[in-house]
Amino acid sequence: VFAFKKGTAPHINTFELGQHGRYRTNVWEYKGVNTMRAGRMEELALHPTVKPVQMIADAIKDVSGRGDIALDLFGGSGSTLIAAHKTGRRGYLCELDPIYCDRIIARWEAFAHDEAVKIEKAAIEAEFVSREAVQ
Repeated sequence: VFAFKKGTAPHINTFELGQHGRYRTNVWEYKGVNTMRAGRMEELALHPTVKPVQMIADAIKDVSGRGDIALDLFGGSGSTLIAAHKTGRRGYLCELDPIYCDRIIARWEAFAHDEAVKIEKAAIEAEFVSREAVQ
């Protein structure tokens, strides 16, 4: 987990050793896909290394504010996207494998009770070319 900031503003720290009702240590304990529990097999069917959404949500809350961006360059099963949604952040994910891309979208749609908007590759490329022409 990495946290970055832009500019000279102070770092965001929302736990400060429990001063804001949140206490964090160096060891985090969350129930993962290897814990025998309901829903475990469904998560394993999504991706072999599903991360607990609550763990990602806590990490996001530790170092960001509502409306900030949570970037995950290895989208996997989409846990970061759901955690960002739950915490009021904007989740941006990249995923190389189209199968996992489809699974991320399906998982988010089921969580959010919403439908993802598909943007065609040609539209993205046209926007990119348009922006380059302006510069």
